[in-house]
Amino acid sequence: MQGSRAKRIAHFAWHNLDALLVMSAAAVVLAIEIVGSPSASLVDSVILALLGISAFALLRDRAHRVNLDELRQLAGDAMSDRAYEVVWQENEWDLKDRENTTIKVTEQLRITHNDFATIAHWSRGTGSVTRNHATWRRGDKSPWIEAKKIYDFPVRNGKKVIYCFDEEHHRGDMLEWCIERDAIGRFPTEHESVGLKARTKSDHPRVMRIIWPPASPPSNVTIRLGGHPARIITPRRKNGRAYVEEKIAGLAIGESVEIAWTW
Repeated sequence: MQGSRAKRIAHFAWHNLDALLVMSAAAVVLAIEIVGSPSASLVDSVILALLGISAFALLRDRAHRVNLDELRQLAGDAMSDRAYEVVWQENEWDLKDRENTTIKVTEQLRITHNDFATIAHWSRGTGSVTRNHATWRRGDKSPWIEAKKIYDFPVRNGKKVIYCFDEEHHRGDMLEWCIERDAIGRFPTEHESVGLKARTKSDHPRVMRIIWPPASPPSNVTIRLGGHPARIITPRRKNGRAYVEEKIAGLAIGESVEIAWTW
């Protein structure tokens, strides 16, 4: 047991040798100050040496913290079921009339895995989807590029569509992703709602925007976050149409938001 303790002490001393050297030098200077009167140049030289060693120790510890942060980030990325994180996201439901709706999701993604070449989009709801159109770009001033649909299949009472970028992206890359769908008969009943569920974390608040038809404004609109009570929100008007726009901040993975209304 004593041997094990000695090994731990030796490991601690070796790992913190620079800090121990600073403490030893300070003790020597203090002893000289007590016994005699050291020259000013000696004291200045020792102080400069101590400052240099202290700066080195701080840089070493900072480098270790950076490495630990990177390891934590890599571990989090590896455990995530998504190859990206959301930087910002806008969700828009444009109800042209009681039958026709255009649903659009635009978001900026930060890629967290290497060899990222495909992306999946899942949705569900009543009615039928007549058009799916997906595009992406590398930056806010780059031209939009059409993403190729490679497969779709029913799952979880909805449909998942897989798209291909026709090139690979890697960890740290940023891109903007936009998918637009036209649907018929999506909101047929008197009481309707739209929802958003966080599948990844987001750096900024997510935006939910609903625009109602000019001839069919809502009579009552509420928003509910997770298990919290619903609260009433008042639509505004623009270009003769009622709309609401809510920014949802701090939405944890798995949490959902619902905006409901009455025609």
